[in-house]
Amino acid sequence: MSPKSPLHLTFLLFNGFSNMVLASAIEPLRAARDLSGKRHFSWQICSLSGAPVTSSSRMAIAVDQSHDRVGATDGLILVSGYGMREHLPREAAAAVLRKARGLPLIGGLDTGAWLLAQLGLLAGRRAAIHWMEREALAEAFPEIIVTNDPYVSDGNILTCGGAQNVLSWSLDLIGAQGGEALRYDVANMFGRSEVRAPQMAQTDPPSRMSDRALPAALRRAIVAMRESAEQPLPLPHIAERAALSARSMDRLFHAYLGMSAGRYYRQIRLAHARALALETDLTLYEIASRTGFASPSTLARAYCRQFGETVRQRAARPRAGAPRAP
Repeated sequence: MSPKSPLHLTFLLFNGFSNMVLASAIEPLRAARDLSGKRHFSWQICSLSGAPVTSSSRMAIAVDQSHDRVGATDGLILVSGYGMREHLPREAAAAVLRKARGLPLIGGLDTGAWLLAQLGLLAGRRAAIHWMEREALAEAFPEIIVTNDPYVSDGNILTCGGAQNVLSWSLDLIGAQGGEALRYDVANMFGRSEVRAPQMAQTDPPSRMSDRALPAALRRAIVAMRESAEQPLPLPHIAERAALSARSMDRLFHAYLGMSAGRYYRQIRLAHARALALETDLTLYEIASRTGFASPSTLARAYCRQFGETVRQRAARPRAGAPRAP
C-alpha cells in the first residue's frame, strides 16, 4: 500500500458545541499519530473571531486562530451543538463560504449540517444530523435528503450526528489513511473493538458499513500477542492458543487487518517499547530485553523504521501521554 499524503483538517467551533463530539473527532486522530509514529493527520481549531468558544457544558476552549487567518487546509469542518440557527448571520456565512470554496472536504458535525444547509451546500444531497434535529432539518430544508445514517459523505460534503457517530467517522478516516490495522488499534483504545468485515467495499455508503467484531479466533490471537509482548512466543504457539493453524491465522490477519501476523506482533512489541522509553529510565538493552528483541541494535533499527525517530529521542521527551501498546 502506497503511503498517503498527510491530511490537515480545520475544525471551526461555534458556541454550544459538544466537548464529546470534538474529542470523538480529534482524539482518535491523535492516537493514530502516536501509535503509528506517522503524521497521517494534523489539525487546527478556529472560531469566527479567534476568541475562545464556550461548549454546551460551559467549558471555554481556546482556539489556534480566527477563521479568516486559516491558511491551506484539506478540510473545513463546522462543529456546532445548541443554537445553530443563530450562528451564521449573513456576513459570517459569506466568510465561511469563501473559505470552503474548492476544499476537498467540507463537514458538519453534530448539528453542523444545519449550518451547511444555511450555506446552500446541501441542496439535493443526502445528509445526517443529530437525531433530535432530524425532522426539523427535513422540514426547514426540503431540498435535502435527511437520513438516519451514522454519517454521510456525499461528494466532498461530510455530515455526521452525535459523538458516537463522529467516532465512527474518525475511525473510518483512520482506516482510509493508515490502514485497517491502525483503525483497529485506535478503536480498541477507545473501547471500540470492531472493524469492518473484509468483504465490505471501501466505497459502500456508511449505512452499510456497520462495524462487525473481529472473528473470535483472531481476537484470541491478538490477546495472546499482547500478553506475551515482553516474552514473545513463536507464531505457531500464538496460533495454537488461538485454535488456528499458523497459515489460517496469517490469512485472518491479512483479511481483517491488512498485514501479516508477524508484522502485527512486532507492532505491538514496538508500541510497548515506545511506552517504556518514555515512562521509565530503562536502558536500551533493558527495553530490548523486555520487548523480545534479540539486541539493542535490532530494537533500534526496527524502532526507527516504525516511528521515524530513535529510542533515545523518544526517551528525552517529557513524560506525558505515552501511547500504550494497542
